[in-house]
Amino acid sequence: KQTFPIDFAPFSNSCFVTAYNPEFDDPPMESEFAIYKDNKKVFDFPSRFNGVEFGCWVEAVAFEDLNGDNLKDIIVAGKCSAKTAPYNENMVYVNTGNTFTTDENANYKLADFDKIKDIISFAKNNRNIFFKE
Repeated sequence: KQTFPIDFAPFSNSCFVTAYNPEFDDPPMESEFAIYKDNKKVFDFPSRFNGVEFGCWVEAVAFEDLNGDNLKDIIVAGKCSAKTAPYNENMVYVNTGNTFTTDENANYKLADFDKIKDIISFAKNNRNIFFKE
């Protein structure tokens, strides 16, 4: 488990939590992530791991305003298992002020990145892909 306190709209005084099935802990497959407040799940992220349902885990997470709208977006560096080697399933969750949205087609452009800083840099330099005006 990993828990990160967050205090920004739309989920002030909350926590971003990652959890996984303890039967699969190396790597922590069957992972999920959500936002909790007062020990209750208040938000399930859409298209976790870009729709892959099993064998994925969170490598890193960051909270940063990627498009200059003063709303912190959530960036997740994810991995999924495969026969030959794990592959990336990275995601950018756009903060609308009311919820978080994502675009799987945009996220697929993040597949070559292993580090959260590289995902952030790509998203900032290609805002038109992730942020629809």
